[in-house]
Amino acid sequence: MKAKCVIIGLVVFLLGFYSMVTAEISRNMKFGFFADRTLVSTQTIVFNQTLNRRINEIGNRIAQHSDRPDASYTFRIINDPTINAYSAAEGFIYVTTGLLDILESEEELAAVLAHEIGHVSKNHQINFIYAAHRRQIAGQVTGAFLGAALGTAMGAATQSAYGSSYYNNYYSQSYTQQAIDLGRQIGEAIGNAMYVSMVKGYGRKQELQADALAIQYSKNSGYNPHALISVFQKLISIRDRLGLSKTSYLSSLINAEPGLEERVKQVESLNSTEEQK
Repeated sequence: MKAKCVIIGLVVFLLGFYSMVTAEISRNMKFGFFADRTLVSTQTIVFNQTLNRRINEIGNRIAQHSDRPDASYTFRIINDPTINAYSAAEGFIYVTTGLLDILESEEELAAVLAHEIGHVSKNHQINFIYAAHRRQIAGQVTGAFLGAALGTAMGAATQSAYGSSYYNNYYSQSYTQQAIDLGRQIGEAIGNAMYVSMVKGYGRKQELQADALAIQYSKNSGYNPHALISVFQKLISIRDRLGLSKTSYLSSLINAEPGLEERVKQVESLNSTEEQK
């Protein structure tokens, strides 16, 4: 009976601890600032006054016609030959020098920025991280519950048999380590999810939604909504000519599901529908 009460009490305590950790994450962690600090500390940021001013002007113009016009946007250029663009929560948008090298007009740059602003406006990064967090941590938390509960029950049973406080202290320390490990696993899950989203995209539904928003935002901002098609066709040509694969070329702009061909079809269909109105 005593061991059973210990198990129930421990499980309740662990559930409270887990709820506290997840609540703390959602309440206090600024995903965007965390991602930005990580990128700034590991990548080379380009500080070209003319180029930065141009991207900020285009980006902020589009942002004013987005679903989150009041958000504070930050646009950064990453010195990276990879053809890519990605976003983080809190309005952080990144484009690589590799992408800027292939874009041929302000309209194309606006289309890419509008796509990333679409991700920000719909909180795709935060939703992606939470989903990955739940998938990865759920199994680990279950293991932590069972391991700690069984360990404590065994300790309680042994202590009652031998009348020693050593076992209780030992398993108490074991539980503390379980809690520490759980916190580390949560942090790793967030970091891994953030990295995956930046190099592989947020998933089929989210990418198609961001494309649709890019058309809307571009049009409302006075830019050519067909420019996104031009960008995708350029990416398809480069991908096929250079034989870029998802395993060897980590670019969310090129590799994100559902694939460039399907995304082109959707953009063409949406543009056609808009023109018929």
